[in-house]
Amino acid sequence: MIPDRYPDAEILAQRGHWDRATREVVLDRVTNIPEFRFFNDGERRTLEALCACVVPQDSRPPERCVAIAPWIDQRCHEALLDGFRFDDMPDERESWRAGLAGLDETAGELFQHAFADLTDDQRRTVLQAIDGGESPGDVWGRLPPRRWWRQFALRQIVAVYYSHPYAWNQIGFGGPAYPRGYASLNHGATEPWEPREVEGDGSGENREDWR
Repeated sequence: MIPDRYPDAEILAQRGHWDRATREVVLDRVTNIPEFRFFNDGERRTLEALCACVVPQDSRPPERCVAIAPWIDQRCHEALLDGFRFDDMPDERESWRAGLAGLDETAGELFQHAFADLTDDQRRTVLQAIDGGESPGDVWGRLPPRRWWRQFALRQIVAVYYSHPYAWNQIGFGGPAYPRGYASLNHGATEPWEPREVEGDGSGENREDWR
């Protein structure tokens, strides 16, 4: 397990400095996780397994895990789409449904089980086959596997994860600066409210503190 580089970071402690609109948007991501309304139960299981494979969160307490799949479901249900699509793929909602079906097809061909029922290593094998464009399954005959994986599914999963304040803690992002603004504009200096990574002390591990 990789240790947390900023174990004392707590971006939400800065929420009193944000304007009301920003505070409401950020806190909504923590407290108002959407219900599933677009994907059926089987698709939901596959999507949740895929998100867990892309962003493992086993080392975190359950209350500090970032819910990813529900926000993708909401995006599809409310048609909050990018406004573009690749010319060799259907629209976003159908691309998700087809791709999740493709994951299960490839998992079934390789391991005789649904993707959600595979081990972590088996899931990675399925994704490697899709990334290499050599994934068995009828879906991939009409949906480009590598593009679906790299430029569609992976992009959305990572984007949802890093829009959450718990993920900001992980990377040391100080959160919104509006309306307070930035003051340390040179030499990469951190702001007083930002987490600071302390140099290693010779033990082979870095220590961090929170200003």
